[in-house]
Amino acid sequence: MNKNELVKKLELFRLTNGESRVYLALLNGESIKSGIIRESGVSSSIVYEILEKLVKKGLVSYIINNGVKTFQAKNPDMLLSIEEEMLKKKKQIAKKIFPLLKQKKKENSKFIFANVYNGVDGFKNMLNDIEQEFNKGQIKDWLACGITAFKRDIFNRLWIKWHTNKRPKYGVKTKFIFSEKETDYTNKLSSVPLSESKYISLLTPTCITVTGDMVLIMKYTKEPRFFLIKDDDIAKTFRELFGVQWRRSRKLKTP
Repeated sequence: MNKNELVKKLELFRLTNGESRVYLALLNGESIKSGIIRESGVSSSIVYEILEKLVKKGLVSYIINNGVKTFQAKNPDMLLSIEEEMLKKKKQIAKKIFPLLKQKKKENSKFIFANVYNGVDGFKNMLNDIEQEFNKGQIKDWLACGITAFKRDIFNRLWIKWHTNKRPKYGVKTKFIFSEKETDYTNKLSSVPLSESKYISLLTPTCITVTGDMVLIMKYTKEPRFFLIKDDDIAKTFRELFGVQWRRSRKLKTP
């Protein structure tokens, strides 16, 4: 790994470019101003300022010999120690302020009507948000219709994993209405725990799910987009519509 690559790696530890270069110069054995400047390429006008910052960060020490400061890099393990200490402080701060931030979010929740998620990462974030709602222990069912296997396979895999490992552990029962039958996805998803499955030949461009007071509208298009609407009245409406479709659908035999 060349010097520039090492500098870039050190910058990941919250060192500036100049601090990284000076620290590397010290690790290479330089100890006085002239050698540090030559090795690091840092301007002579700022080298002492950089060295003082590294001293404050605990990465450099020095002694004064005959009026000349001689600098020495400390063990690189200090970088990890500094990161661990900063992480510890952040966690302490988080414990203090997160309850306040959550309270503010709760106080203003009436203004939050819907969330929009884009792509695979957005989809995963949506599932995480839903699981947070599951954690409250109030949600008992999951009603999904318009389920199709004909979308990107990664979404099929994520749904199977979710309905196998996540949803059942919260005791949430599900009813699936599939838009097609006898596909590998249909067979696998209809076999997950705490589930009932039906089928109706009704192709729609979206899959709709009702769970608790949430409605999920999912578009598996070229640029997938997912909507989470949190509202009692809207959820009740979709729940009633699901009931009508459930009664019209045929029982799906599990493999």
